[in-house]
Order: sequence, then structure tokens, then C-alpha cells
Amino acid sequence: MAEFEIKIKVDSPIHLGSGQADVNLDAEFVHDAQGFPYFPAKRFKGLLYESAVEVFEMCELAGMDTTNLAEPEKIFNRNSDDTGNVSDVQIIVPNFYFKDYQKLCDEWKYLQKKYPEVFLPTDILNAYSSVRYQTQLKDGITVDGSLRNLRVLNAGVEFFGTVTVLNASDGVLNLIALALKNLSAAGTKRNRGFGHITCTATCDKISTSNLVEKFLQKAV
Repeated sequence: MAEFEIKIKVDSPIHLGSGQADVNLDAEFVHDAQGFPYFPAKRFKGLLYESAVEVFEMCELAGMDTTNLAEPEKIFNRNSDDTGNVSDVQIIVPNFYFKDYQKLCDEWKYLQKKYPEVFLPTDILNAYSSVRYQTQLKDGITVDGSLRNLRVLNAGVEFFGTVTVLNASDGVLNLIALALKNLSAAGTKRNRGFGHITCTATCDKISTSNLVEKFLQKAV
């Protein structure tokens, strides 16, 4: 078993949509009952897989030795054949939260209970987010009814979590380290400057940067 202690730093405003909206907001981002934002496990695992596929293909196109690099489809159990074979590798991804998340939740619940007229549920959302507006233009003129808004998480926020990998070979660890290094965007409107992220991690107290460096030294 190997554990990746991961930090996700938000480098630009990001929108991780929750699929919810109301009369004042067209697109809300994911958050818990207290209003604390988080990075959903399923979404992060999907992004990690996409990044792993990208780096594996880049290594192949560069003519690098990939014998010590696991194939993404196998370790993420996304084989395209009908054999039903399942990899013995298991990648367990949690939701990613703020540092000391549970302590923050407990303190916030206490404040809301003791001073309900002062501390409101929306205070957390307002502290970490902002609302962005957009509209469609035609010939330099705003199109009627095209005004939309969405809530974005402000830059500078950091999420933390531990990804556990069972039955991990060196090839699996190398691929995950490369995928984390390559992962740089998440959420919607990535082509508009939103969703830039940086992932840093250690694997059993060894930085993924060191794992990447050792792999590249042998592969070139």
C-alpha cells in the first residue's frame, strides 16, 4: 500500500459546479452543509485519469522508455475490451477539504448555535467565493436574455487529501506522480482563465517531484 498526501492549490478562480441554482444564481459550486467548499473525489479521480493518459501518450511520442510506467487504462480499470479483467490495483480517492476541516466545522457549528443572529450560513460562502457575470455579444451589442452568473471559488484556496493505492508497483507510483505533476486545470471555463491548479504531493514521505525526476533519468 502507498499513500499520496496531496495538496491542491487553486491558482485562479475556479468553478466546480454542483448542478444547483436558484433565482439569484445560475450555477453554484460544490460545498458542504456549512458552506465550506471541497474538491469532489469522483471529479479529482477523473481528472487524474485524464492527466495519466496524457503523460503516458507524451512519453510514448517522445520515444521514452515506458517499461517502468503502468498503463492508465489498466490501473484505473478502464479497459476497452470485453474480457472483464479487472486490475488488482485499487486507487482510493477521497473528497479534498481545507486543512483542519473538521475543526473548522466544529467551531463554525458552535458559533452558529450560540450566535445565530450574527453568524449566517452564507458567511462561509461569501468569505471564499465571488460571483462572476457573463453575457453574449452580437455586433458589439448585448443579446437580450443572455446574462448569466456563476459562483467561483477565489484563488489562493488549498485543499488537502490522501489518495491510497493498493497493490502499487513502481510503474503505478511513477504514473500517478507524473499525472499529479501534469494536472493543472479543473472545472468549467478553463479556456477563459478559470480553474488553474497546482498539485503537490509526497508518497510515503518522498516528494512526487523526486519520483518524477528518477523516472525521467532512467526513461530518456
